[in-house]
Amino acid sequence: MILNIKHQTNYNFYSCVPRLVQSLKLYPSSCKNQKIISWNISTSIGQLIMSHQDALGHTIYNIYNESLIGEQTIVSEGKIDTKDFSGVMHGLVDKVSPICFLRFTYLTKPGEKLIKLSKKIKKKNDKIQFCHDLNEIVYETINFKTGITNNQTTAEESLKLETGVCQDYAHILISLSKIFNIPSRYVNGYLMDDNNLSNYSSHAWVELYINDLGWVAFDPSHKKCIDENYVRISCGYDFIDASPIKGVKLNYPGGEDLNFKLDINIEQ
Repeated sequence: MILNIKHQTNYNFYSCVPRLVQSLKLYPSSCKNQKIISWNISTSIGQLIMSHQDALGHTIYNIYNESLIGEQTIVSEGKIDTKDFSGVMHGLVDKVSPICFLRFTYLTKPGEKLIKLSKKIKKKNDKIQFCHDLNEIVYETINFKTGITNNQTTAEESLKLETGVCQDYAHILISLSKIFNIPSRYVNGYLMDDNNLSNYSSHAWVELYINDLGWVAFDPSHKKCIDENYVRISCGYDFIDASPIKGVKLNYPGGEDLNFKLDINIEQ
């Protein structure tokens, strides 16, 4: 499937930012699951430079700004040819040992609720089936609802609320899998969803490491493995680590607004 994607991020800074450096993970992953036909990143203001490829395979771009005030628009867009491998990721450029992804973070550290849930789950010798079971358990554990949680909500908190969005499902699955000693990581990307044609947003899912298969991508908010409708952009320990745009400001006490627009369509 060939997908045309345009992701536009808009910032509005209330007063002058003396210096701003932004690090971008907005270039899609290059692997057998998705072939990059074309991709371009641009900014309405500032100097955009391709920096390096990190150990997880991200192509990192930086934007350098001085005396920035008002609006800034960052656009990443292009064409991706996707294939369905039943969630198994083939050909990722990844130099980091999966063992590193047994580490918990603030957002994924299990508390009383998650530990209690894990004790109700019977581990299976069939690791593939067990990972599918965990994915389905998370899907059944909370209800999808917007406006209740936010970017700082932990897996434990969303489980207590029994409510969340895709990133909360992802954090819970990451936490549960690590309790069972399964390396797991957060993935940020896009989903071509026929039920959401008028209101696209970025999506989150999870990759679990299974011996003899490698990284396998599960989407707990849809109770399935990823397919050709998904485009992988970045990965990390959690939402914060995998964030596609991170900025460092110098001597800026003011505020800012942030909004974005995402368009996806299938090339006929």
